[in-house]
Amino acid sequence: MELLWITGDCWLGCERTGVLVIWLGPVQWDGQHAPFYSCEPCLDRLKAQALDYLMERRPASA
Repeated sequence: MELLWITGDCWLGCERTGVLVIWLGPVQWDGQHAPFYSCEPCLDRLKAQALDYLMERRPASA
């Protein structure tokens, strides 16, 4: 599946504008929805953080 990158604003830590971003899903708050976008560096950081989390919780092999 090809990822669709568009020019927009990063909603993660860097808050850069006018950069290539990808849609991660909707943000839901108080019954409202907003699009949630990330630039590639922030997405890479998020993926690494998720992998670290998953690896720490992986059951030990027998």
